[in-house]
Amino acid sequence: MKWGKIVLLFQAIVTLIIGIVFFSQLTVIGASDIADLKTEFESENSFTGDIPPTITNIKNRYTVAAYTLFVIGLIELILISRLIK
Repeated sequence: MKWGKIVLLFQAIVTLIIGIVFFSQLTVIGASDIADLKTEFESENSFTGDIPPTITNIKNRYTVAAYTLFVIGLIELILISRLIK
């Protein structure tokens, strides 16, 4: 059972790290970057005029992913720390 606890602890730490990486990406992605990307996309594809929803919702997706992974990682660490004692 000791290996099981170690594997669960490793999984919780990796989940927390992935959440932190997503959260750090939020600082990189700014509203101006998305606006610049929209303008660049419109200039390249002037015949369509439509912007894909993935470009317009990218910051919201990163926000949800970051907070979800961060909270799940913290909950896993709390539960596993209770198991180890």
